[in-house]
Amino acid sequence: GEFDAVSGHFQKKEEADKVASDCKERMCQVEKEDIQTKTVRAPKLYDLTSLQRDANRIFGYTAQQTLDAVQEMYEKKLVTYPRTDARVLSTAVAKEISRNLKGLTRYQMAAPFAQEILEAGSFQGIEKTRYVNDKQITDHYAIIPTGQGLQNLGRLPQISQKVYQVVVRRFLSVFYPAAVYQKVSLVSAVGKEKL
Repeated sequence: GEFDAVSGHFQKKEEADKVASDCKERMCQVEKEDIQTKTVRAPKLYDLTSLQRDANRIFGYTAQQTLDAVQEMYEKKLVTYPRTDARVLSTAVAKEISRNLKGLTRYQMAAPFAQEILEAGSFQGIEKTRYVNDKQITDHYAIIPTGQGLQNLGRLPQISQKVYQVVVRRFLSVFYPAAVYQKVSLVSAVGKEKL
């Protein structure tokens, strides 16, 4: 197949152009390959700061805009208490998490995923994962969707609806298996040039 190959830095553009031209006209020989299997679990749930960072990175919202949006959602019972520094759930909340998931089956974007999680039972045992830790909670646990108040969502400003979707996606992600992928590094030679 095709892949991009990178070489060292060149002092002159002509040198780089010559190597590029040589590479197009010749076959390359793979001299070394390194294949590593990587596993990445879903990130922890949102606290206020991490939600503000993601809303800024994804949508360009300021910290205050995100706080206002999530506070409004909290007042409409869509999410849990927003002013938290915890990124995990309490054991007590984890035992009742199916209620949140059942409520999300009425939210169009999340419905098929919440239903799949419920049917597979992948929410069971969540209290034994890195997403639940009573010792890491000071006053309030992570920001998660309650599964309630969905009748109010359509009446909220667009910013709140977008932030809600981000919270829901992060919440649902903790119930799925870790992503497993391969990282492949190749050292190839074309003539004397190593790529």
